[in-house]
Amino acid sequence: MSSPENTIIVPLSGIDQNGVHTSSITFGYVVARVDVEALETAAKRAAEEWRLLAGRVEWNAAKKSFQVRVPVSGPLPSNYATVKFTTSKLPSTKIPLTPFDDHSATFLEKPPVKFFRHSSTQNSLADYASKKLPILSLHVSVLANCACVGLTLPHGIFDATGMGQVVKALNSCLNNLPWSPPKISSSNILAEELKRLRESESVGDPCPPGLVNLQRDFTSVNVKNVLTLGASCATELLWHRVKPAAIYLGSRVVEEMVANVKKQAADEGRGWVSTGDVLVAFLLKAAYLDEGPTSPNALTLSTAVSLRGVLKELNRDFETYSHNALLPLAFPPLTVQELSSMSLYEFALIHRQAIEDMRNIPYIQGYEKWVPSIGGAAIPARRKGTDSWLLSNQVIGGVDKLDLGSEPLGFWHWMLPFMPDHVFTVNKLKGGYILDGFSGVRPPRLKAIEKALDGIRKGQPLVV
Repeated sequence: MSSPENTIIVPLSGIDQNGVHTSSITFGYVVARVDVEALETAAKRAAEEWRLLAGRVEWNAAKKSFQVRVPVSGPLPSNYATVKFTTSKLPSTKIPLTPFDDHSATFLEKPPVKFFRHSSTQNSLADYASKKLPILSLHVSVLANCACVGLTLPHGIFDATGMGQVVKALNSCLNNLPWSPPKISSSNILAEELKRLRESESVGDPCPPGLVNLQRDFTSVNVKNVLTLGASCATELLWHRVKPAAIYLGSRVVEEMVANVKKQAADEGRGWVSTGDVLVAFLLKAAYLDEGPTSPNALTLSTAVSLRGVLKELNRDFETYSHNALLPLAFPPLTVQELSSMSLYEFALIHRQAIEDMRNIPYIQGYEKWVPSIGGAAIPARRKGTDSWLLSNQVIGGVDKLDLGSEPLGFWHWMLPFMPDHVFTVNKLKGGYILDGFSGVRPPRLKAIEKALDGIRKGQPLVV
């Protein structure tokens, strides 16, 4: 295969290579039908117009860092693969399709990932580099009752916002919509800004409250802590029999739920909460409907939040930054019983405050100064007598906004090859929201969530 002559090096930041570099993310779109040829043409056009997608991952031994070599000018060689595009036709195979609408509050049955991702698709940046693979992979399975379209990208290059940019590129090229490719640069503005913060004097509190929570619930990456995390996940899988599950809440259901919570917020005057805050609160409170009032366990909740909103005040280019721009946060100390006794609004407000506590320069700077002191990386700490959840609200990325020309029947998410149990993502789907517990949840908690959904369907909500 020939290589392009005119290229630039796009460096990746430490955040791109601090854990997520071992993973890929697959978004799965289920539709009634799809024009496979048009989709392949659109994908190649997107990579041609936004040359980052046509790049190749490399390992820079001198800098001990991954980077992307991007062809920036001139036509690409005819035998240079810009996209990995694969298909399968299974005319006698069907997958379960749960109907849903604006009034739905229901579980959706998740189809196998094999319909959205070819078996040869890789995960880590090391694999992409060693095999010189295209960054963008698409797999289409044409089944008897639907079509499955899977879009896979290395997490070491894109977070959900960056992946949303890829979806926008693909959607624009597929539907002939105007768009402007994000800027490609030979410098990494995030790496430069984080280095400046790490090396400069602390701004404000060197360890603000949000960082105190994170340091309590995250720990260094060493053999003992990795084995503890692995043993905990194995216990959840083999003893508690966690299984993947997803719920769909239609637009009218969410509107009513949020309106009720915001009325309470207005009545109490304690602070604003978002739709995402309310959805996370509903999910957790529903999961503990049965065991919550008597559980002796503590509760740790963490998520990852984009830094773009904070850093754009320093440099407007962060608004369209494509790579990983996330830091983790942890909630204040909670017990399962405390969660169970709270109203939806009270817990949504805790979620909102935890996010606001990390959206500031002191938190970012404190994190950058702390992580090197524990070896350069942090992972969730798993402790006996503590329930752990990880939540990721991906709505802002707009990864659902791929118009494939027919009715959307489902939207799914996978992070491979490994994620801890009790991880949920939140995304939009056909006006409503899908909460995808793709890594597995204990069956009794799923049963409790079903009870909460049944209450909504009967007009007698159990979670308020």
